[in-house]
Amino acid sequence: MPPRASLLLHRRLSTLPTHRDQSKVAALLDVLTSAPPSSAQLPRALSRAFPSSPDAFPLRTLPHLLPLLPSPLLSLRFLIWRLTPFSPLPSPLVLSSLATSLPDLSSSVPLLLSSSRQPLPPPHYALLLNISAHAGLFPASLAILRHMRSFGLVPDAACFHHALRAAGSAGDVSGVLEIMSGCGASPTIPVIVTAVHKLASAGDFEGAHRLIDKMPEFGCVPNAVVYTAILDGMCSFGNVDAAERLIEEMEGREPGANCAPNVVTYTCLVKCLCGKGRVMEALGVLDRMAKRGVMPNRVFVRTLVEGVCADQRVASAYDVVERLVGDGSVPSWQCYNVLLICLWRVGMVAEAEGLAQNMMKKGVQLTPLAGSVMVRELCVRKRSLHAYHWLGTMEENGVLCDFDVYGTLLLALCEEGHVHEAAGLGRKVVQRGIYVEASCADRLVELLKQYGHEELASHILGLRRSAEGLPI
Repeated sequence: MPPRASLLLHRRLSTLPTHRDQSKVAALLDVLTSAPPSSAQLPRALSRAFPSSPDAFPLRTLPHLLPLLPSPLLSLRFLIWRLTPFSPLPSPLVLSSLATSLPDLSSSVPLLLSSSRQPLPPPHYALLLNISAHAGLFPASLAILRHMRSFGLVPDAACFHHALRAAGSAGDVSGVLEIMSGCGASPTIPVIVTAVHKLASAGDFEGAHRLIDKMPEFGCVPNAVVYTAILDGMCSFGNVDAAERLIEEMEGREPGANCAPNVVTYTCLVKCLCGKGRVMEALGVLDRMAKRGVMPNRVFVRTLVEGVCADQRVASAYDVVERLVGDGSVPSWQCYNVLLICLWRVGMVAEAEGLAQNMMKKGVQLTPLAGSVMVRELCVRKRSLHAYHWLGTMEENGVLCDFDVYGTLLLALCEEGHVHEAAGLGRKVVQRGIYVEASCADRLVELLKQYGHEELASHILGLRRSAEGLPI
């Protein structure tokens, strides 16, 4: 690396929060810049410099470190070294974060594969397929499967499933299934469900049906899950009429059949109907479910009520809630909290506040989610004082909002000049040790100092939370 580029990189890496982190990253930089990216010696050099990689580079720091390394290929090689074949696969949330932070994956993955003269450990193939799926890079996923086959390795069902998740067209799905067939591997239910959904989402309904018809050849029995997958794909494609015909076909099966529609199936239909503005038909789905003895759940209620509210049919939304409460199919507190959240999210402020007041009067407890949504929405509308009083009322009734709400409200109070209330809430935040997001905390400290609350500002600074979710 040229001296100037190395100097610039050192400056970028010096932005890491602690001196200890900076020294580790400086040592890492020395290792990475002393060996070519394709060198087989790189993993050994890294292991000599850092015998305990998890301690040296905690998983939470990687999304911030990877973009700073000298090249996209080195970033990917470093990640693979850090996540050894014996490391457990990170959670979907962490994998998504890693996929976002890794630079130029579409080029670095093929480069990594082409420079590997030996097969990678199977867990590393799974890692690369997972990251490619989260990044939506199907060409990279296909290249990984082909790299495995070039060494005579047979990908397992999970590998094919990850590759299908990245598929963006019917042709992509066919490509994965062809490799499966060439390996002599049979699709499992999760693979079929994903493939069917992808085909239907791309508008290839015939291909999706053909795959379902072939399921007995693979030792699988078609069921409501796979039919719901094709239904959801139809809805994603926007073909609500095809979705209606499919549900009618499913309803025509004998009661108790594996392919009979369930609450998830009807939820997909409701979402699709509401998305097309066919709200009255969506309301009629409740009757169809009742005739077949399918009970609504919280997700179904939220989907239907949200669609009705978005169409400004407040009376119909209340009718739905009253009906469900009367039937006893969903607890009343769940129904009313769902309605409250939906009213806030579609901007029906007066209706939402009226409902919240009635719930409080009748002893219907607000959920932490509903309370948090209410405080946030009031802050967005520059009504922090109302949000402050609502927060106090909810706390008196035992409702504890999400911790991030406190920082949001505290900043809103300061910005709107409600100094007395801001000081009171600030002291509460300090007493409870509630961490505040860094960007919010920085602005709060600045405003509190302007208002003469130097000590409170100092305490808030101590509760400043970094981007990794930990206090600085």
